[in-house]
Amino acid sequence: MLEYRIRKAENNLAQSPVMFLIHGYGSNSEDLFSFAPYLPKSHTIIALRAPLLLVHGSYAWYQLYPKEDGSLEAKLNEAQDALDLIIKNIELLVNKYNLNSLDLSVLGFSQGAMLSWALAYSKPKKVRRIIALSGLIHESIDTSKSPEFVAYAAHGINDIVISVEMARKSVLPLSKKYNEIEYYEFNDGHTVSNENFSKMLAWLEKTNL
Repeated sequence: MLEYRIRKAENNLAQSPVMFLIHGYGSNSEDLFSFAPYLPKSHTIIALRAPLLLVHGSYAWYQLYPKEDGSLEAKLNEAQDALDLIIKNIELLVNKYNLNSLDLSVLGFSQGAMLSWALAYSKPKKVRRIIALSGLIHESIDTSKSPEFVAYAAHGINDIVISVEMARKSVLPLSKKYNEIEYYEFNDGHTVSNENFSKMLAWLEKTNL
């Protein structure tokens, strides 16, 4: 099982809703777990730590390889293995803590956002909501069907790690086509501004069951 941080829900429900946090390349579970005090107290919050150690305190879900033009690329099979690992751990932790599998949300940043989109589209019955921050939808993901989940997506227009153009190409068209997907841009880089975070929290409150 992956390493993780958990904050248990404060409610009287037999099975609490749950939100899984999936960090980005080069980060760790502590990063997004810093959001936990502000996330719905009705939810159990679980921050997963990626399995690949890059340097001390720095982890990745799958490797990125340099191309001749200086950009980075991933191997699709390694990304799929990472997705399968996340799905397996979500199932294990839902069972371990007796959580509500029908009210499962995923919040991902950067590489974690890409995996969140892949999870939502590949397992539409498993995820009710996703929050995808500073990421994109990979071209290998089939987005032809109407989403069976709701999504909040946001990107910084000054992002030099994952260009906003990538989000505009992959996420923006879907947000125009489907009301289930909301997409926003903010005047920041590869980070989460206070304005973005506040809008995200309002969206979470709006979409709570």
